[in-house]
Amino acid sequence: MKRLLLVSSAIVLMAMPYLARAQGMDGSYDGWTGWYAGLELGVNHNTYDGFGASNSMTTTLEGGYDYRVNMHLVIGGNLYSEWNSDTNHSLDAFPNLNVNYGSHSYGADFLLGFPVNNFLPYVKLGYGHVSITGDLDGSDNSIRYGLGAIWRIGLNSGVLLQYMYQKASIPNILGNGDLKNGNLTLGYNWYLIF
Repeated sequence: MKRLLLVSSAIVLMAMPYLARAQGMDGSYDGWTGWYAGLELGVNHNTYDGFGASNSMTTTLEGGYDYRVNMHLVIGGNLYSEWNSDTNHSLDAFPNLNVNYGSHSYGADFLLGFPVNNFLPYVKLGYGHVSITGDLDGSDNSIRYGLGAIWRIGLNSGVLLQYMYQKASIPNILGNGDLKNGNLTLGYNWYLIF
């Protein structure tokens, strides 16, 4: 499932610059500097040591600031908070026993983007606090990383496709376990224009 999400994301990201060029943008678009707020919805794929993998719904709120350094580079930073819904996971040692859990994460990301007119492919590196919700509990801080692309569809509007991954070592009743969260989201950013 994780490979399918990565491959489909890569295909869409590679196609978006061609779609942007087909829109007839003349290269004079410079809307990448400024504040924004966004909402994302999508699919979370998570695993935790000793428990089977599961997919659930994810919701992310974020806000940040981007700065266009030159015609080839945008840098930025954002704060985020994401919620991955609780879902049933089978316990590996007892396949007939299910445990219901999800996760909540918040933190900050650094963005490095490469603008092509109204299209911005980017990579992100961040750090956040992640906690398990539902039948399990525990939390840890860890690095997260990912990639995505934003397509500015108007002066104040942009749509984005993003994949983020975070792994954290969280203690539980069985000992320490690795929680692995992968989020594939589609979102909308609202840009503040002054």
